[in-house]
Amino acid sequence: MPERFLAWYEQIAQALLFAVVGLLIGMGQLLASGEVLTWRIIIGRSLSTGGIAMAAGAVLVWVPELPLLGQLGVAAGLASLGTSGLEKLFQRMVQGRAG
Repeated sequence: MPERFLAWYEQIAQALLFAVVGLLIGMGQLLASGEVLTWRIIIGRSLSTGGIAMAAGAVLVWVPELPLLGQLGVAAGLASLGTSGLEKLFQRMVQGRAG
């Protein structure tokens, strides 16, 4: 029983680490932008980039042996792209297959 709890705790800790990486990247991007910052924008963008970074755990489906540092790299890359970057990437992928 303690082993199962420890494994669950480790997975939650990794997911939170991904979220923190995404939050920090989102905050950095906001601070570097020239737009007027409101609490709504700050919280919304931070949550969305944090969620995108957490989705990096899905890479383990394709590469189960990927170490934590590699997973963090994927999380940082996805968070840096952000929602608009990912949307453009998916559009290119879909158009490339359709055309």
